[in-house]
Amino acid sequence: MTYASLRDDPIGTPHHVATCCWCAAPLRIGVVAGLRCWLCPYCYERQIRLALTVGKKPQALNVPLPSQCLFEESTARNVLWGGQAGPGKSHGARWWLYKRSLMAPGHLSLLLRENNEQLEKTHLREMERELPLLGGRVVNRTAIFPNGSQIDCGHMAEAESVSRYLSTEYGAIVPDEASRYPVDREGVTPLAELQTRARKVYRTLSGLLLRPRFMPTSNPGGPSAPWLRDMFIDHTPDFDIFPRLRTEYRPGEWQYIPARLDDNPYQDPEYHATLAALTGVRYKQLAEGDWYAFVGAFFGEWDESIHVRRAVVA
Repeated sequence: MTYASLRDDPIGTPHHVATCCWCAAPLRIGVVAGLRCWLCPYCYERQIRLALTVGKKPQALNVPLPSQCLFEESTARNVLWGGQAGPGKSHGARWWLYKRSLMAPGHLSLLLRENNEQLEKTHLREMERELPLLGGRVVNRTAIFPNGSQIDCGHMAEAESVSRYLSTEYGAIVPDEASRYPVDREGVTPLAELQTRARKVYRTLSGLLLRPRFMPTSNPGGPSAPWLRDMFIDHTPDFDIFPRLRTEYRPGEWQYIPARLDDNPYQDPEYHATLAALTGVRYKQLAEGDWYAFVGAFFGEWDESIHVRRAVVA
């Protein structure tokens, strides 16, 4: 198969796989403020509207993919962006935090990974390269911006790690790879308590209010996956564990945005083939984005789209 090259192929060349999550058209090579990027030929204006540019003569540093725009455009307080591996979730979430940090002086946010090693290899490594382009820098695992905004970077290697973040009010919290976070001795995920710390409201220079947001990104599988599925996908919280949610839970404030590998034209073209080496359950989780696949399932062949019939309410 011949793969399209963003750097070398002509403007307008279609990607061999990646499509727009809005209209399903193949993404094509385009240019926005000097940056070659992948655009939907029909929905590109939504992407351009959310581009991050710098300088008197605007230079684009990042143009979000359609799927990343969905994440940025959501107005729900809590949003899970998850499913298949490789759609650009970590990149999209990080640049969303950059934009919030630049829009609201003094904005404080929190970005997490499942352990220190993953934090170093993904976000911190990329931040060292990206932040100078925005006039910022990384100091002691904190992204610092010229307007006083900060992004604290941390990890959740143990369930008790959540205690590090409970004394601070954040405007936005992004637990990346949230399903991998360990649960406590009673089987309760620290995500439940962590989301309560996203509660500080900020105002942009133009006067726009920025509501606090809790925005986990994740593939299925892992100790905290059942909580994410219950809260964001099935909208069926465990009221025995969280009894107060009987009156406080509002499904509309817990949105799920499915992530597909075909959303991301920047991914290695051979990446999907590497997933074939995974075992059955892990393949379903990462390659198919199946939140109902887990080790020890009584019905290993369960597929909600086939085996569940939704009742129609008149």
